[in-house]
Amino acid sequence: MKKITNLLVLLLALVMVVSLFAGCTPTEDPNETQNPTQGEEGIQQSAGSPAINNDMFPLKKPVTFRIAVRGQKEYQSLIERCEWYKYLNEKTNVTIKCIVLGDEHIETLETLIATNSTPDAILGPDALSSSDILDYAAKDRLHSLEKWVNDPKIMPNYQKALASVPGALNKMTGADGHIWSLLGLSESAGTAWESPLTVNMDWLKQVPGYTDGKTFPKTIEEFTTVLRYFKEHDMNGNGDPNDEIPLLMVSSSDAGDGQGTLQGLMNLWGLGTTDSSDRYYVTIQDDGVCTTAPQTQNYRDCLTQINAWWQEGLIWDKFFDNVSAEEFAEVAGAETASWGFYNGKTWFNNGSEDNGSLAWRDAQTLVVPFDTGYETNYSLNPSVKGTLNTFTVFKTCKNPDILMAWMDQFFSLAGSRSAESGLPNEWTLWGDAATYKDYYTNNPTWYIDSDGSLKYPSAENDSWVDLNTYDESLAVKQSVNHPLWNDIFELGDIFKCITPQMYLNGQWESDQNSEAYVLGKFMEEHPELFDHYIWPDARTSEGEKSELDFLWASIKPICAKYEKAFITGELRLNDNNWAAFQKELELNGIQDLAANMQIIWNRYSA
Repeated sequence: MKKITNLLVLLLALVMVVSLFAGCTPTEDPNETQNPTQGEEGIQQSAGSPAINNDMFPLKKPVTFRIAVRGQKEYQSLIERCEWYKYLNEKTNVTIKCIVLGDEHIETLETLIATNSTPDAILGPDALSSSDILDYAAKDRLHSLEKWVNDPKIMPNYQKALASVPGALNKMTGADGHIWSLLGLSESAGTAWESPLTVNMDWLKQVPGYTDGKTFPKTIEEFTTVLRYFKEHDMNGNGDPNDEIPLLMVSSSDAGDGQGTLQGLMNLWGLGTTDSSDRYYVTIQDDGVCTTAPQTQNYRDCLTQINAWWQEGLIWDKFFDNVSAEEFAEVAGAETASWGFYNGKTWFNNGSEDNGSLAWRDAQTLVVPFDTGYETNYSLNPSVKGTLNTFTVFKTCKNPDILMAWMDQFFSLAGSRSAESGLPNEWTLWGDAATYKDYYTNNPTWYIDSDGSLKYPSAENDSWVDLNTYDESLAVKQSVNHPLWNDIFELGDIFKCITPQMYLNGQWESDQNSEAYVLGKFMEEHPELFDHYIWPDARTSEGEKSELDFLWASIKPICAKYEKAFITGELRLNDNNWAAFQKELELNGIQDLAANMQIIWNRYSA
């Protein structure tokens, strides 16, 4: 049986090699002169089309790159129907051939390497793990990418985007000092800032002393007074004075511990933390010392105050109950809102008509932090969506300059939008009329303005498609009906670099009711509240990450247990119980965790 299995593996390898070479164009010398060709379906560039921001394009002679992708999807046929890819193919003279690796992608990749058929690059979420990458790098099979990432002639779009977010370049630099993969960057304030405190302005304007809509509580005492007013009055006007939730706090749907929500309030007590698994509850002091929040007086004082609010019934009594989405929607919905303050990422974040009176700009605002006795410190990290190991280039690639320059086109403002939403004014229709309407309602046709900004027509604009009256069969005939790049590869954020400024100046989102805009504006107006340090995730070795995960696996449940007990009053937060909490943390290695984080931080910040 073993001989038969080995024979089958060998035959499979031979079949793969034959099929790969049969379907791929060899990589050519780009210096030879040859005009690009374009089929009947080619896209003609219009005045509003994305610019190709690299002088090396179009190439004098076509170049083909073989890109490996894990999974079973028919990537090749999909990208050949993608208008953005066809546009890039015409304007750059670069062709992509997709190599499908299947579900056992590492085994397939090893077969390709063993048969001298190594692809030029590999693409996809976690296409290679960090340990895989370090292993291939040690065997000298990979190109380190810092040469191109730092070259404004090769990757001007990428370099410009990364430079606008301090520390982002360091974030993608690995533990060995090299960059092995590209980083998608989407720094939307709404996703980068954990649990901002918001207020229902309709309620606040009913409170004496706050009717102008511009005055907010400035101390814990004032904040508590407002919470009590919410509790004692029929704020939502439904005739029931007992269904108001002064402070809406919601626990994690999969843990029931509420830690992510608590972290938002801990910011007000000077603990800028995030809920990332490898830096959970870790905060950096001004002197560069790494501290774990549960070991601080700030943390104890925060829990003491939350307990006082809980005892008065000022916090939702289902905070620790793992409420269902339906139950949460009932108290937080636009038409049924029963809360005054909300500590969490709000669901009312797009300013649409569906949000009614609770659109961001009209009915909510961020609360300027009240005085807790500590200096407010929000930890703000770029929201790096996707994973670090999404695009790795092999040493077999003969023209890495061209490949990286080609990839750079995805990171311009217009390129990011093209990958996400298609070319300007492109119709991309889905499966049924209701879906078409939903898509166009949320993603109206866009175009590039003369200043380079991305613009969207309003519903009253003549160019708007009336999806209530259009002929579906005619629309399908008129539509290009092709897939979008990000949908093909399921990498919605790796192929874009969106900075806070792009939200604030309207280049990315024109809706000033949007969460990104409103939160970003608040950040712009209160820069002193935010700590923009970026944790060195990529500089954490595989061994270090394993050790941290091991320690957190014990420490997080301990924190969750005591947090719930202290807040609900199951345990009095006195010296004896606090000491027992600290002892349990120490027995489970919290000192080791802090020491490990300090080593990583020192290496990163050196």
